Amino acid sequence: MISFIVIGKNEGWKLTKCFKSVFNFVELNKISNYEVIYIDSKSTDDSIERAKAFDEVKVFQITGECNAAIARNIGAKESIGDILYFIDGDMEIKSDFYNVAFDKSNKLIYPFISGGLINYNYDNNWNLISKSNYGRNSEKDKYEYTTGGIFIINKELWNKVGGMQTKYMRNQDLDLGLRLSKIGYPVLRKKEIIANHHTIPYNDNKRTWKLLFNKSELYPMVLFRDHISNQIAWKMLIFENYTLIFLILAVIINLQIFCPIIFTVYVLLLLFKSWNSDRLMNLSKILQLPKLFLRDISRFFAFFLFYPKSPKIEYKRIINV
Repeated sequence: MISFIVIGKNEGWKLTKCFKSVFNFVELNKISNYEVIYIDSKSTDDSIERAKAFDEVKVFQITGECNAAIARNIGAKESIGDILYFIDGDMEIKSDFYNVAFDKSNKLIYPFISGGLINYNYDNNWNLISKSNYGRNSEKDKYEYTTGGIFIINKELWNKVGGMQTKYMRNQDLDLGLRLSKIGYPVLRKKEIIANHHTIPYNDNKRTWKLLFNKSELYPMVLFRDHISNQIAWKMLIFENYTLIFLILAVIINLQIFCPIIFTVYVLLLLFKSWNSDRLMNLSKILQLPKLFLRDISRFFAFFLFYPKSPKIEYKRIINV
């Protein structure tokens, strides 16, 4: 049995598209043994009503602290299937991915699977501005530690690692991927497209400032601290935080010998990181430098001082009447 677990908060029209794609997946692939679960993270729009418009959807609403890890754990707990198909509410799953991930007996070909995404990128008024691919850097399947918001996993394997760690407001998917890789189950990233993703890009200026002030940018250091003995975690640290590492080295050097030019090099690295996000340098990119600097500083202190705790999970069933 397949349990489709959709999570979301204020997804609006995207959520309706998501559920339509799930039931289209079921119909086209002639799946008879399934359930669809929706976990809502205190939406203030009409998301719950949109979910209730589909009679078969079991709707739950988080009443306590919310994050994606909490929502997915609730969905897994309430599920009765032996295969869990996790989907973010802003995604439309592709029906033909069934033949990629499942065999003729409706079982997964590998216990932990995801695929490529087509990102539909919008501005803050939800006007479509571009499309981009994720997870299609090669024409071959590959094993990874990154999962993202959409993946299919055997429930037995999910339970083996205890699901997601709810202390993570962000990076909970990376933590899960690292823990599963440790026991020999990295995610199998199929080259085929698993879903269309309707989103505001993570490098959007408004979104990145919001992430900086809601503690989201602190969690990469929690992830590194939790997996400090993992070689992959070190690679992630260097790749994503090379400006922070250089800043620390610059401070150490200047404590020994006064060398202000090294801070000029640091600023140039910040400019490079800003440009590298979409390969276009303009005034807005330059104005991002204070944000990138603040992110480096906050992550430095987060490594030593930020220890989030797992909140109590509280939720309720919404009866569709």
